[in-house]
Amino acid sequence: MSNMSAVLKLLLLSVVTLLVSAQGWDNYQSLSESIRKHIDKALDKANANFGSHYHVAYESLLSNPKITADDFYVNVRLMVTTCKKERQKGYGHRVECVKQKSKTPWINCVVCKPKNGEELIDCAIQKDVKDRKHIRSSCPTPLDLNPSLPYRQGGASIMSQTGGDDGPQIGCPGCV
Repeated sequence: MSNMSAVLKLLLLSVVTLLVSAQGWDNYQSLSESIRKHIDKALDKANANFGSHYHVAYESLLSNPKITADDFYVNVRLMVTTCKKERQKGYGHRVECVKQKSKTPWINCVVCKPKNGEELIDCAIQKDVKDRKHIRSSCPTPLDLNPSLPYRQGGASIMSQTGGDDGPQIGCPGCV
């Protein structure tokens, strides 16, 4: 009986962990107010420029947002929904609008404070983002805002094998 109890407890713990992890970046309500205020700026801009008569809503964050006392960088993915735009409800997040309208592209928005100090809100259809690098390059990157981030660009790691013979190795993942 105690084995069954332990299994049930483990199963319950797994379910709770899964539910908590699901409350991630794709859940607008679970985000902090400091992040939501920047997302709301992106929603205003995107609703003014995209979606025609349909509401544009939050979908997810595309990168880890960086917000400091002096700078910020938020990259967000938005979607055109099946909800009609309603001016009296505003362009902010609407909890009832979570279904993407078919055959509509993702919208990629960056909200940041560039080096010149003026706020930048740039929204584009996802496939056109590469053509807007000249605009977005004035934004500080997350690494600029937090230089202590342990960021490495490629190279060897403890999990890689370099040189030596090609014989069987002990202790490496996937080795025979």
